[in-house]
Amino acid sequence: LERRYPKEVQDLYETMRRFARILGPVEHDKFIESHALEFELRREIKRLQEYRAAGITNFCSARTYDHLKKSRDEERLKRTMLSEVLQYIQDSSACQQWLSRQADIDSGLTPTVPVPSTTGK
Repeated sequence: LERRYPKEVQDLYETMRRFARILGPVEHDKFIESHALEFELRREIKRLQEYRAAGITNFCSARTYDHLKKSRDEERLKRTMLSEVLQYIQDSSACQQWLSRQADIDSGLTPTVPVPSTTGK
């Protein structure tokens, strides 16, 4: 039963478990359910406040905002990953190979891996 709750409510459940004997199982479950509902309501309020701060006044615009926000976050993550990799790579040819492999992966192609020659030792 407790696994269906978010992490914060699970922590509360574990903390309040010792009081289950005092309250009884039904009252304890109601207590935890009420806190789970409170957590969900607070999260929803924060989301709606974010919409209001962005000037969004209807749910159609909110869906568009969420979609664009998700796209921006994905692009920001890609840029962050790229900058982290580039700061460690000093070799320009290795950097170009990495960029071409990432471009192949992003376009859905399987990256080509050069096969080392077996003639030399």
